[in-house]
Amino acid sequence: MMSQFLPICYTCLWTLLINIPCGYLRAGYKKLTVMWFVFIHLPVPFVTYIRHLNGIDLTWTLAPFLFGSYFLGQFIGKKWRQARVLKKQEAGS
Repeated sequence: MMSQFLPICYTCLWTLLINIPCGYLRAGYKKLTVMWFVFIHLPVPFVTYIRHLNGIDLTWTLAPFLFGSYFLGQFIGKKWRQARVLKKQEAGS
């Protein structure tokens, strides 16, 4: 397991980074619309490919870290967009 530590860290980091722009874009659409679903699911093939490149199998032990990275990236992207919109509104007032 220790030999897989760095590849797992890299995979989780890339999962997080890939999901930030998708979360940012998703926040601009009404919940449960087609584009909202697209931006949730768009990173899945990329994350799967990164996991494959690092030779990591999806196990019950690894799943919480990958899912956590996935949702944290979406959340950060959403909050980033909300902060930018709020900043624009305050600057316009």
